[in-house]
Amino acid sequence: MPRPASITSDMFDYTFRPSMADKLALFRRAGFRYLHWCDDWDNERHYNRADIDGFGEALADAGLQCIDVHGTATRRARIDAPDPSGRALYVRLLRNRIRFCAAVGGDAVVIHPPYQGRTGFIGRDRLERLAAAIGAVRKLCDETGVRLAVENMGNRSSFSVDVLEWFFDRYPPEFVGWCFDAGHSHQAGDFKRLQVFGDRLIALHLHDNHGQEDEHQAPFFGTIDWSATMEWIRQTGYAKPLNFEITHREHLFEGTMSQYMRDVRQKVMRAMKLFG
Repeated sequence: MPRPASITSDMFDYTFRPSMADKLALFRRAGFRYLHWCDDWDNERHYNRADIDGFGEALADAGLQCIDVHGTATRRARIDAPDPSGRALYVRLLRNRIRFCAAVGGDAVVIHPPYQGRTGFIGRDRLERLAAAIGAVRKLCDETGVRLAVENMGNRSSFSVDVLEWFFDRYPPEFVGWCFDAGHSHQAGDFKRLQVFGDRLIALHLHDNHGQEDEHQAPFFGTIDWSATMEWIRQTGYAKPLNFEITHREHLFEGTMSQYMRDVRQKVMRAMKLFG
């Protein structure tokens, strides 16, 4: 049976801003059955019970299955926030998204690691704050069966490889895995080095760019080698639907939501054929 594709929920959130029902219906009409929840990843919205129930109902009504969720990443609420209030907020929101993920049937929450500082890899103080944040949600992850998926970030250095190694050396695969971001890897030029982590792969952010900016477009828009990318994913034994984290941007595509959706589907299906 051919592997299905997944699409990311915030595709139109920054331009057309459709209602939840309208955009989910559009994804389903385009033939997608699976979804990566990316709404509210860049703000500090806390989902209450009504939100969680409502989003779950909206997904069910649209005939969509959520496979994983993007955790929160803001300037204030981040995994290595220097102030106690920022760290507490990050943990609160991460717990919230873990519970949401479990409620809607997903199995992983994607997290951004600390960004590289001017002095290179993360200092000891940042590592201690990072470890405290991760430790604060470990019991909840065990209880819900939701794992954390650390995302590789775009940086032309060894930073992504180093930070992933730190996570994987410290935490078992039952708790922490990896979200491969194809666009970030292309920017960093580290695809070959990242391939050694294939056994920790539990989530995907597939999108294209030209190697300079994080353009988040459909396959074949930029310069990623999609044949090599899809073949590597296949070889890892990755079992979930392949998720495409594509974002509509007005300066890159002129047209309606439906037109963009048709263009995205065509290119995603072309890429999926390379997966086999």
